[in-house]
Amino acid sequence: MTEQLMKGIGIVKYVLLIFLFLFVAGLVQEEGISDADIGDVAKKVAEAADMTDLSAADNRTVKRLYGIDVNEYEGVALYVSDSNMKVEEILIVKLQDVSQAEGVEDAVRSRVETQKNSFEGYGAEQCKLLDDSVVDVQGNYILFVVNGKAGKADEAFRKSL
Repeated sequence: MTEQLMKGIGIVKYVLLIFLFLFVAGLVQEEGISDADIGDVAKKVAEAADMTDLSAADNRTVKRLYGIDVNEYEGVALYVSDSNMKVEEILIVKLQDVSQAEGVEDAVRSRVETQKNSFEGYGAEQCKLLDDSVVDVQGNYILFVVNGKAGKADEAFRKSL
């Protein structure tokens, strides 16, 4: 009987090992880590959004507007309005590690509040764009869009990953 018991325990070990493997595989899939190139993602988002008055920004502008150092991330793309009287912008960040997501989300929230404070009282249309902005975290990618076509840009973002 002990030989049968030992075989039973051995089978249970293998079954548990298989369940553990499936669980870990599920967790990795849930995180949605993408190896998509940030340039390709940015191109797809730009094609879906209204980029009429937006231009690519440099690393100093990213630091000035969001307080984040682009060197700490795998990639950052920022498009800002050519006019100081418009709030439209698109930020795409490819994280080195998903643990960086919270810091970027905080930077985005701070940016939105700063913009709302700047346009409050006279820029109702601009404040509406800020209220309708999209922040989408997908694994190791973050998208922030303030644009009349934010929903389409978000859809393109998700498809590009």
